[in-house]
Amino acid sequence: MRFNTFGSIDNPVIIMLSGSFVPGKSMEDIYSKLKDNFYIIVPDYSGHYENGGTFTTRYNEANEIKKYIINQDIKTITMIYGQSMGTEIGMELLRQLQNDNINVEKAFFDGAPYIKLSYLYKKFMYFKFKTMINMFRNKSIDEVMNWGFLKKFAGDKVETLRPMIESMMLSIPYLTNESIKNEVECCYTFDFPKMSEEMQENICFFYGEDEKAYKTCIKGVEKEYPKSKKIVKKGHGHMTYACEFTDEYIDFLIDFMD
Repeated sequence: MRFNTFGSIDNPVIIMLSGSFVPGKSMEDIYSKLKDNFYIIVPDYSGHYENGGTFTTRYNEANEIKKYIINQDIKTITMIYGQSMGTEIGMELLRQLQNDNINVEKAFFDGAPYIKLSYLYKKFMYFKFKTMINMFRNKSIDEVMNWGFLKKFAGDKVETLRPMIESMMLSIPYLTNESIKNEVECCYTFDFPKMSEEMQENICFFYGEDEKAYKTCIKGVEKEYPKSKKIVKKGHGHMTYACEFTDEYIDFLIDFMD
């Protein structure tokens, strides 16, 4: 794992965790506007950069972040922020940090795909994502943005995802089939770490009403984390609100931390 940091370490700490197959840079539009007032830690997952090894499990990725936090002698995390698969690593990180008595004040999870799928379905999703990533290889961003399958994620707001797709193309040369398979396993074998009611009250789940993660996962979230805050934005798909209304989204993150 590789760590990128922004801002002064004397400021409140935010850990930002990206989705599957993308580097931390995919969240640049957000952390670039927070770095003046916060210390931002943005990991690049294993297997997402040159000589970066292989992505293995959300437990191992979270454990690498935890060790980094301990080595930096950070005692309090103002917020863990996650997108898509990063929400699953984020929840596992929250569990590990609490077990090591490191205080986490807030957690904000956007597009959390919290679900357990069967072996055959995961096998199908691995084939689907491997095919998609191989399609991306050696293509231009304009070619990719015109592909119809992106509408399954973003509906009619595909263009809002351009910065995220551009950053994804930075990781694609280094993604091996093993990393892809393990990220699929990470995404679709979620075990819902237990959280106290007090901690649940400081967790926010954010979804677009049109995204598949909302339609398939919200019942599990409501059952396992009933005290958490849930926000659902109509007319939006997976991550499209953050991409289309970035300034408003950042204002909400700041308000949530207060």
